[in-house]
Amino acid sequence: MKKYFIIILLYFFITSLYAQNAADVFNEAMHYYNNFRYSDAVKTFEKLETNFKLSDELYSSTRYYISESLLNLGKVRHASEGFEFLVNNYQWSPFRSKSLYKLGLIYFDEKKFEQSRKKFSQLLDEYPESEFTGSALYWIGESYTAEGNYNESISFLENAVADKKKNKFIDQSIYTLASTYERLGDYKNAVKYYDQLLSFHRSSPLLVKAQMRIGLCYFKLNDYQSAILELSNPNLKNLSADMHAECLYLLANSHYRVQEYNKSEEKFIEIIQTYPGSKIIRDVKYGLGWSYFQQKKYQDAFKVFNFLVEGADSISEKSAFWRAESKRYAGQETEALNLYNEFLSKYPYSSLVPAANYHLGIIYFSNNKTDLAERYLITSTSASDPTIRIKSFTMLGELALDKKQYSSAKNYFESGLNVLTDKSENLNRIKLGLGISYSFLGQPDKVIEYLSDVEEDDPSFEADKVQFFIGEALFSKGSYREAIEKYSKVNTDAPVVANLALYGKAYSYFNLADYENASYYFSDFNKKFPKDSKVVDAKLRLADSYYGNKNYEASSKIYKELFQTGGSAIDNPYVYYQYAQALFKSGNSSQAINEFRNLQQKFPASEYSDEALFTVGWIYFQQNNFDASINSYKEVLVKYPSSNLAPIVHYSIGDAYFNMAIYDSAITNYQRVLTRFPGSEYVFDAVNGIQYSYVVQGKQDLAIKTIDEFVNRNPKLASSDQIYFKKGDIYYNGKDYPKAISSYKEFILKFPGSKLIPDAYYWIGKSSQNAGLIDEAINNFTLVFEKYSANELSAASVIELANIYSARNDFNSAINILNKAISKFPKSKKIAEILFMKGEALSNNGNVSEAYGIFSEVAGEHPGTIFADKSIFELGLIDLITKRYSNAEKFFRELSESRTDEIGAKALYHLGFALFEQNKINQALVELEKVSVVFPAYDEWVTRSLILRGDCYVKLKDKRKAEEMYRIVIAKHRNDLFGIEAANKMRALK
Repeated sequence: MKKYFIIILLYFFITSLYAQNAADVFNEAMHYYNNFRYSDAVKTFEKLETNFKLSDELYSSTRYYISESLLNLGKVRHASEGFEFLVNNYQWSPFRSKSLYKLGLIYFDEKKFEQSRKKFSQLLDEYPESEFTGSALYWIGESYTAEGNYNESISFLENAVADKKKNKFIDQSIYTLASTYERLGDYKNAVKYYDQLLSFHRSSPLLVKAQMRIGLCYFKLNDYQSAILELSNPNLKNLSADMHAECLYLLANSHYRVQEYNKSEEKFIEIIQTYPGSKIIRDVKYGLGWSYFQQKKYQDAFKVFNFLVEGADSISEKSAFWRAESKRYAGQETEALNLYNEFLSKYPYSSLVPAANYHLGIIYFSNNKTDLAERYLITSTSASDPTIRIKSFTMLGELALDKKQYSSAKNYFESGLNVLTDKSENLNRIKLGLGISYSFLGQPDKVIEYLSDVEEDDPSFEADKVQFFIGEALFSKGSYREAIEKYSKVNTDAPVVANLALYGKAYSYFNLADYENASYYFSDFNKKFPKDSKVVDAKLRLADSYYGNKNYEASSKIYKELFQTGGSAIDNPYVYYQYAQALFKSGNSSQAINEFRNLQQKFPASEYSDEALFTVGWIYFQQNNFDASINSYKEVLVKYPSSNLAPIVHYSIGDAYFNMAIYDSAITNYQRVLTRFPGSEYVFDAVNGIQYSYVVQGKQDLAIKTIDEFVNRNPKLASSDQIYFKKGDIYYNGKDYPKAISSYKEFILKFPGSKLIPDAYYWIGKSSQNAGLIDEAINNFTLVFEKYSANELSAASVIELANIYSARNDFNSAINILNKAISKFPKSKKIAEILFMKGEALSNNGNVSEAYGIFSEVAGEHPGTIFADKSIFELGLIDLITKRYSNAEKFFRELSESRTDEIGAKALYHLGFALFEQNKINQALVELEKVSVVFPAYDEWVTRSLILRGDCYVKLKDKRKAEEMYRIVIAKHRNDLFGIEAANKMRALK
C-alpha cells in the first residue's frame, strides 16, 4: 500500500514540474514493472534517465525500480550496483532502506554472509523503525546459522522472533531458532520454539516439519513417551515419503526404548510395507529384528538378521552377530556356535569379535567345557567395549572360583573392577566375587570391605551369599555374635549357603560357649540335612554342646549313637574322651571309667591317653575312694613318665593323702611339685597344700619354713612372690596380726617390683586394724588408695577407711574420702557400694536430704546390685521417719517381694511397722505374720515382728493374743534384750 502511495505522490510531483511526456513515460515503465515485463520496464525507465532532467527524488525512484527489474531478470550484479549507487548517493531517498534490505538478500543468496550482515546491520542502525527490522534480524541469524556460528545466530533470531510486527518471516525465524538450538544439542530450547511454532502459527508451511523435529528432540531428550505423542500426529502423513519413513522409524524406536516391543514391531512392519524402497529400509529391518529379539521371538529375529547378513554394510556385520545370538537365546547352542565361528571367520576385525568370543565362552561354560570357555573369555578381555571386558573378567573370575583357584579369581575380579567406571550390577557382581575370593584366601577384612559395599548399594543383590560370606569373615575374626546376625539373615531355602549358614550359626554359638543355642542349631542342622557330609561333625558338636550345657545324659547318648553308627570321623581319641567325660558327668561313673580305660588301650600314644587315666583317678577321688584314686594317678606316672600332667598328678596324690589324713605322705607329694616342677602352675597350690597339712597338725612354723626354703632356692621363679606372700596370709588366718604385719613388710622389701605390693599394704592395713593399730591401718589404706588407684584394692581401701571414720563418728572425714573415690573410680565395680556408704555417712551426719538423693542415685543407676536394694531400704526408712508412709510402704513392699535374704526380712518387718504407725493394725498384722512364714531363718526380724504383733493386739485390746506373742519371745530369748523387752510389755498388760 505504501508503494502505491509513493508512486502517486511521485506522479503528482512529476506532473507539477515536468512536461506531461515524462509522467507518461514513468507511468508506462511502472505499468511494465507491475505486469512483470521487467526488460520493457528497464528500457522505459532508462528513457527517463536519458531524455529528461530528473529531480533527485524521481531519479532515485527510477534507479530503484531499474535495480529491482534487473534483479527480477536475474542480473544480480547490475542490480546490486544500482542498489549500492542509490544507498551511497541518496541519503534521504525513501527507497534507500529498501535498497539496503535488497542488498542484504542479494549477498545472502551469493553466500557473502559478512557483506549481507553489514547491509542488514546498516539497515537496523539507520532505520531502527523500518518495516524490515524483524526480517533483517532473521536474515542475520540465518547467515550466522549458515556459517555454523550458532551462538551468534541465536541472539539475532531471538530478537527476530520477538519483533513479530516487522518480521515477515516470523515462522521461519522461530523454526530456524529451534533448529539452531537443535544443532547445538540444546533440545529443551529446541522443543520450546518448535512448540511455539506449532501453537501459534498453525497455517505455517513449516508446521509439519516442526511436528517431526519436536518428536526427534524429545527422542534425543530420552523423553520417549512425549516423542511417541508428537510422532503419532496424523499430520505427519503429509511429509514426503522419505521423511515420513524416517518419522515412522523414530516412532518405532521410541516404542522400543520404552519397551513397547509389540508396537515398535508394528511400526517397523508398517514402514517395510508402505515404503519398501526407502533408503533406511535395512535399518528398519534391523530394528524389527531387535523388536522380535526383545519379545523372545528368537526364530523371527533370526530370520530377519539372517536376511540382513547378505550385504556389505555395517548392518550385515551386526546381523551376522545377532543371528548367532538369536540361536543362543533360542537354546540352539550348536547352531549358535557355528554361526559365531562363521561371524569370526568373516569379520575377524569387527568390534563385535570380543563379544562373540565372550558368548562362545558362555556357551562352553554352560556345557562344562571350562577350558574352551576360559580360552574364549581370555580373548574377549581385550575388547575395546568396557562392558564386554568387565563381563569377561567377571566370568573368568567365577570360573576360577569353581576351580577353587582363588588367587586367580581375585586377580580376574580386580581386573574387572579396574575397567569399571560406573555403578551397575556388574560392580556388585565383581565385588561379590572379590569378597568370596578373599574369603577363601583368608582375608576377612577384605571380605567385609567389599561385601558391605554391595549390601549398602543394593541390599537385594545376591543377599543370601552376601550375608553368608560376611558372616564367615566375622566368624574367622572371632566376632561370633556379629556373625550370627549375618547368618540369621540368610534365607532357610537359599541354595548352598542355607546349609552353610546354619552350620556357621551353630558353630558361632558353640564358640561363644552358648551351648544351649548351639545344641538347638546343630540339632536343627542334623534334622534338615541328614545326608550332608558335615552331619557327623555336627552330631559331635551337638554332643559337645550338650556336654557344655551340662546335659551330660543327652551328650553321652549322642556319642553312643555315633559309636554304634561307626565311621572314621568318630574313631579318634577326642570322641572317646568326650564320650567318657559325658558318661562321668551324667552320673555313669563306672561306664565312664571303662571308656577312659578303653581310650588308653586303643590309643595309647594319643594326647588324651594320660589324661584319660588321670580322669579315672579323679573319678575315684570324687567318690572318696582315695586308695583307688592314688593307684590310678600312679599308673599315669608309670605309663607316661614324661607326661605334662606329672605336676598335677603329684599334687592330686597329695590331695588324696590329705583327705585320708596321711599328712606326711601328702606333704611328700606336694614337695615333689616344688622340687621337680618349680616352674609349674601348681606350685602355688602345692604350697597351700603343705601349709594346710602343717597347720592342721599345728605345725605352722614348718609351713613357714617350707615357704622360706622354696623361695631361697628359687628366688627368680615367676611365682616366688606369690608363694612368699602366703607367709603373711598364714599369720593373718592364724590371727597372729603382729607377725602378719612383719611378714607383709618383709615381702615389700624382698619383692619391691611385685604386682602384689598394693595387696601387701592393704593387708598390713587389715592386720593393723584387727590389732587395734587404727592410725597405722589408716596410713596403709590411704597409701593404697592414693598410690595404687589402678588396683582393685584401692577402692576396697576407701571402703575400709570410710568404715574406720564412721566407727569414730568422724562422718565428715568418711564423706571426704568417699567423694574422692567417687571422682577417682566412676567406673569401679565398687562404685555402688561407695555411693551407698556415702549415703549412710550423710544420713548419720544429719544430712538426710542429700543422703536421700544419693540413695536414689544408687537405686536408679545400679539396679540389680545388693547396694541398690540396700539403698531402697534406706529410702524407705527415711520416708518412714519423715512420715511419708505411702513411699515407705512402696519401697518396703518391693524389697519384701524381691528379696529372700535378710534385706527382705527386715523390709517386710518395716512394712508392718509403717502400717502400725498409721494405725492400720489389721493390715500390719497380715504383713508381720508373713515374716515368720517367709523368713523363718532370720530370728532377729521374726522376733521383732512377734513383739510388734503383740503391740498390735494391745491396740486391738486383745490381751490374750498380745500375751501369747510376748511369751513366744520370752521363751526363745529369756536372757537377752528381746526377752527383757517382751517381759516388760507383758507386765504392762497387768
